[in-house]
Amino acid sequence: MPIRIPTLDELEIEGNVGKIAPEKLRWMPSFPADTPDDVLRKELEANGVVHVKGVIPREYVLATRRKYFETVAETGILKPDTDPTDGIFSGENPTNFVGADSAKYVEDNPIAKRHIELVFEAAQSEWAKEFCENEHILAFVHRFKPDWTAPFCFKRQIWRSNIPNSERSTTGVHYDHIFLRGGPPIALTAWVPVGDVHPLQGGLIYLEDSLPVAQRIEDDFTAQGLARGFAPDEALSAFNSNMGVAGMLSRDAGEFQAQYADGRRWMVANYEAGDVVFHHSFSIHASTTNRDPDGVIRLSADLRYADREHPYDGRWDQAPYHANDGL
Repeated sequence: MPIRIPTLDELEIEGNVGKIAPEKLRWMPSFPADTPDDVLRKELEANGVVHVKGVIPREYVLATRRKYFETVAETGILKPDTDPTDGIFSGENPTNFVGADSAKYVEDNPIAKRHIELVFEAAQSEWAKEFCENEHILAFVHRFKPDWTAPFCFKRQIWRSNIPNSERSTTGVHYDHIFLRGGPPIALTAWVPVGDVHPLQGGLIYLEDSLPVAQRIEDDFTAQGLARGFAPDEALSAFNSNMGVAGMLSRDAGEFQAQYADGRRWMVANYEAGDVVFHHSFSIHASTTNRDPDGVIRLSADLRYADREHPYDGRWDQAPYHANDGL
């Protein structure tokens, strides 16, 4: 049975620390796939993020979801006797299924270590490469970036699962350029919900009108690096001494909003399999806690695109995502 989407006043969106009050939220606009190109480009330029409905055939997305969960199923992440496509969590200890960015912290947990190995295996698979390069997303990349003559998807792509009721495990507040400083802030990210992701399932939230906020923050980081005499490689790093934990601006969306947003609200959305959210490298975003009442695991892919004929961060195209790659 389809879940009823709460009204904005009913939503209980949680970061790592606490809930975000409904008055600090708004719905993110969405656009059908046949929206004129100039409208889509203006939205990206003005607001830094565009939620496009029905970019990819739903059946293809769900088939990919099945392949992912079949790859990681041996760890016990799925409820027994359920369809891998449904992605129903087993209810085991959520710390056994932390994200790949926690690889260096799980040496003493053999289940978590194996899970991360399989996450990397999935990200490096041929089906994941084909998903990143699928014609449906690339067609939209061209629509957003008509001056790109040789667009491509970076080899380093990130697949994330958000386990239901896993505490303090949300992706912190950031903008992508923090991790892509080896090139100008012109890369285009496609955040793809690999399955339906309703607002309580821990999908991405985006700060409205965030491009100028991110630009100010990045300018400040640059100035601090110059003042401290950072070497070029250190200045590029998302993990230099100016940065927060794991390169994040904050571990909690509500805390960041209170300190830096100047009244801006977080935008939430109801994502469906086939949708894609395209965002600018300075678009500020985070994930939220998965409180799906049916125990559905949120799965998503972070795919990033650039153009061979324009400058880009080559570090992201050297190899697929792997443990401790420094990015």
